[in-house]
Amino acid sequence: MDPYTTPPRPSRWRRGVYAAGLVIPFTASQLWALLVLLRLAPLDGLVGQAFALILAGSAIAIWAGWRWTWQLGRDRDRRPEPAPKDRIPT
Repeated sequence: MDPYTTPPRPSRWRRGVYAAGLVIPFTASQLWALLVLLRLAPLDGLVGQAFALILAGSAIAIWAGWRWTWQLGRDRDRRPEPAPKDRIPT
């Protein structure tokens, strides 16, 4: 750990925890619904194609929710470090 970095602010931590509190139940309900559909529906013909679309949509929704949680929890106040200089001054 770098001793010169500032500690994370509690508000940033709380935002990430609250966002995860929303995303975790959503993820669980999405996975439960997919498992119910997988068990009950025959996967041939149009039903199989519809299930593939539902699976893709659920995966995208879960990814977007976790991405949102990650962005809320990370420290956006820090400035990016300057790029290293490639040339050596002469």
